[in-house]
Amino acid sequence: MPKHIPPGNAELSVYIDKELKTDFKLTCVAQNKSMSEVIGNLVKEWVESQPQKQPTKKNENKDAA
Repeated sequence: MPKHIPPGNAELSVYIDKELKTDFKLTCVAQNKSMSEVIGNLVKEWVESQPQKQPTKKNENKDAA
């Protein structure tokens, strides 16, 4: 059965320690959050904290308007 990727989203694959993944999944379940939601928020926070952000095409279009 093919994966359902919501519109506007992209798939990201990473490799982490098996025990860390299990702990992460259990913590997400305990907080009623998806792993994708938590990872997305963490990545966004990290990107925004970087001093030299590279604009995405989405941001470049906003500047041109």
